[in-house]
Amino acid sequence: MKVSEIEMISPQTVEECLYHLGEKDKTSRFIAGGTDAVVRMKDGAWLPDTWINIKQLDSLRYIKEEENGIHIGPLTTHTDIVHSGLLQKKADVLTAASKEVGAVQLQNMGTIGGNIATASPAGDTIPTLFVLDAQIELTSLMEKRIVPINEFFVGPGRTVQAQEEMITNIIIRPQTENEIGIFEKLGPRKAQSISIVNVAISLKMGEKSRECLGGKIAFGSVAPTIVRSEKCERMLTINPLHDEAIQDIAGAAWKEVMPISDVRASAKYRRSMASALLERGLYRLMKRWDER
Repeated sequence: MKVSEIEMISPQTVEECLYHLGEKDKTSRFIAGGTDAVVRMKDGAWLPDTWINIKQLDSLRYIKEEENGIHIGPLTTHTDIVHSGLLQKKADVLTAASKEVGAVQLQNMGTIGGNIATASPAGDTIPTLFVLDAQIELTSLMEKRIVPINEFFVGPGRTVQAQEEMITNIIIRPQTENEIGIFEKLGPRKAQSISIVNVAISLKMGEKSRECLGGKIAFGSVAPTIVRSEKCERMLTINPLHDEAIQDIAGAAWKEVMPISDVRASAKYRRSMASALLERGLYRLMKRWDER
């Protein structure tokens, strides 16, 4: 398809976007940073009747704390997230993930809303949203609804978002003072490629040495959607997180992931690397906690 054959509109408000989404005789897709959309279009996967350019909708680009959590606009870029003092303090696991989203040029262009809407099991920010109990606000001309992150994705590239809806807000739980997080990623080249495996970890620590009061672990690129490692999470509180406990927890991870083999890695390799990344992440978190 030639560029001249592509219909693109640039609404000035969210209401205009919703109006165009509601047109029954046309298919449409949003484009903001274009880091996913342009690639998919070239591959012939995404060819809607109309592209809706929302890059200039500044009302959807923000990071702010409200009573019910930290609100992040869908057009917030990964660079915005990396440099946010609020997120560095209260959602460090998310800032760590955004640092790993491709090269700096991609971080400048790519948006968190685009990462969510693409619904790739390998999306770097998505596991972090699971450990931060994110909620996705979906808006249509008729209503607004909130969907918990664990109910939003139904498969690779598939979500519960309806054709007439757009993501208008992402709400995350702020981390407490005794909570620390980390994001670990394995890719062919550091920070430049799609994850072979990734993991987000958030731990709530106690007053005793390496005492963990609870935690959340989410793996990406090991199943059709993100996998919460519930068995490993339960093991976090059994013993202080010294070497033996960390190794036991990491050893249990391979039973909870369900990877496939593809051109990037075999299922067996992904299972092994899921355990290795979890072990490395827990070691690094404990080193940080010890140095506080």
